[in-house]
Amino acid sequence: MSEERMKILKMVAEGKITPEEADRLLGALKESSEKARFFRVRVSDKTTNRTKVKVDIPIGVLKFVSKLGTVFKGLIPEKGFKMNIKGKEIYLDEMTPEMLDAILNEITEGGKFTLVEVDDEDENQHVEVFIE
Repeated sequence: MSEERMKILKMVAEGKITPEEADRLLGALKESSEKARFFRVRVSDKTTNRTKVKVDIPIGVLKFVSKLGTVFKGLIPEKGFKMNIKGKEIYLDEMTPEMLDAILNEITEGGKFTLVEVDDEDENQHVEVFIE
């Protein structure tokens, strides 16, 4: 049992909060634990299903790095390069650290979110980039 959960139950036992308040807190705790936690890249061999590349970057690291936004301006390949994220067109060359942070918050809310999934027939590989 998590430390946070134990604290909530202890507050109920001590009469500091009502069971209804505890229920809301436990619900919020569960919801926050269901958020996506990692930016993941997987490259696997389609014949053997063996993973060739496995990269897991904690979302917290991405959020920290996003605060350094000006560093990444030079990495955008061309002006006007855009992505469609959850139905919204995002122009990467105009993105601020705050926008990136907001996007990360939005796409980490619902569990797994696939950014790119490609089957490379020439190399017989499956590539997937996702947040989970």
